[in-house]
Amino acid sequence: MSNAWIVTCRPFAGLRSFSQALPSRSIASAAASRASARAVHPHLPRLGTAPLKCHSLHPPLLRFLEQRLFTTSATAFSRRPSAASKKPSPAPTTGENDGKSQDKEEKEDTPLPGGNLPQAKITNIFGPGTSAKEGNAFLRALQHRRVTGSLAEKGVNFRQGGPVAFPRERALNALEYLRSTCPVDEEAAAVEWAQREAERLEAELIQRAQNLRLYKKSDPGQTLGSVYGHSELEALRKRNEEIYEREQDEKERQAAIKEREGTGKTGTLGPVKAKAELRKKEKSEWVKYYEEQAMLRKEKEAPKMSAAARILPSAFVAAVVLGICYFLHTSYVPPPSSARLWPDTPPALSTCLALLNINLFIFLAWRFPPLWRPFNKYLLQTPGYPTAASLLGNIFSHQDPKHLFMNMLILMGAGPQLHELVGRGTFLAIYLSGGVLGSLFSLASSVAARNFAVSTLGASGALAATIGALLMLKDADAFTLPFFPEYRIPVSSYGLLGACLAYEVWGLTRRGQTGMDHVAHLGGYATGMAAAGGLKWQVAERRRRAEEKKREMGFLQRTFGSGKD
Repeated sequence: MSNAWIVTCRPFAGLRSFSQALPSRSIASAAASRASARAVHPHLPRLGTAPLKCHSLHPPLLRFLEQRLFTTSATAFSRRPSAASKKPSPAPTTGENDGKSQDKEEKEDTPLPGGNLPQAKITNIFGPGTSAKEGNAFLRALQHRRVTGSLAEKGVNFRQGGPVAFPRERALNALEYLRSTCPVDEEAAAVEWAQREAERLEAELIQRAQNLRLYKKSDPGQTLGSVYGHSELEALRKRNEEIYEREQDEKERQAAIKEREGTGKTGTLGPVKAKAELRKKEKSEWVKYYEEQAMLRKEKEAPKMSAAARILPSAFVAAVVLGICYFLHTSYVPPPSSARLWPDTPPALSTCLALLNINLFIFLAWRFPPLWRPFNKYLLQTPGYPTAASLLGNIFSHQDPKHLFMNMLILMGAGPQLHELVGRGTFLAIYLSGGVLGSLFSLASSVAARNFAVSTLGASGALAATIGALLMLKDADAFTLPFFPEYRIPVSSYGLLGACLAYEVWGLTRRGQTGMDHVAHLGGYATGMAAAGGLKWQVAERRRRAEEKKREMGFLQRTFGSGKD
């Protein structure tokens, strides 16, 4: 058994090179002894100049089996043949046989590139007395060994059952002929053949060990358990990995939702579409038709426009609105009480209620599908496909009931107070200019950031201008609660304004997570504060007179104004 093992594992100890398989006499000297010598092509490499180093093909498993398993079990599993069963070993048939007839021979028959050679060529290679059939069979077998790489191990010797054996000199002449006429990278083929042989022998040894129950192949999906038993650290690691994977999936899902829906409100930032919360899942054909018509562009991508083309038309509209606001501030004359529709209603209340009704009407009109297309065009500001008129129209537009309620609550709380300080014309000028400039700043910011998948609507910019101007003009150490003038908050107007600005700056750092357009808010605050700076000295006397009158007013007059101007 041990002798058989050594013979079986011989290729792993180092493959024999072709130079070892041949006698010490070189191919050139063998060819020179013949009468008709043939030159070898100078550029063709000769196989066998150095032995192939294949010690790396000896895998650890084979070393383990060789040193421990088979050597210790050789005597246990071997049987000594009895005298009756002994048979004389057959004598070798030819000197070229290498004595390894126990290996199964493969059929060695690779066609020559140019086909079989004629009899004259065979005679020139092998000498007289060799038929064309025998010569071509030997050449095909030799070519097979060159192509497969087995030439480095087997050489030019053939076993029983192969082609007709030739003297070594003639076999070497045939090899020289093939090398000169059919170039093959014999060294690379020999390396590949050695690797295949190593894998084959390893598989045979593993199978033999399995048959002898000395080795059991492990399941690829099976993991080895710890010798110390169950590990809490390993269980904790697996739980943490599962939690991390769930968190990553949730983040990806939220990112996909935000990509589809935009970043929220501005006043509200949101996708360019009609509000969908009040629609049924099963839409009628009538609704589907107007929903299709409401799409200003069928393409999902924003049109290719320069930053100037997106901003300059809206900037022109903003300049026109600012001119109108300046005219209101300088030229507005309040009508006499006899010309008013409700003369007993304070002007501040009338103005703010008119603004509230406009916003409420547009909010309800959003529920009428035939209006979706013009509203998307003129009451919704979209940086991806901007319309200049939407710079003014979006400050009167709301789609969310909560958004409308909060904005109108601020309007009715802060609007009458500012109206009472500056008058109707100046109040409307501050309100409109704050909304328009806030929308313009928001548009420029979105274009600069190339954030085209959002839309802007809402009165938040105009209300921010109202609050900023009111807090600058109040200049008080305590602030009166809206609708409850008898209660005062011990916070200065400048402190409250600073808190509002700090919140907006903090919101910018959240990068859209708050759902509000903080750029539009800051633009509104800046507009209101700038207007208050120009009006502060003019309003001082007006405010003093208003404070004297409030002492003689009732609740309605104290809250919404005196009923004049």
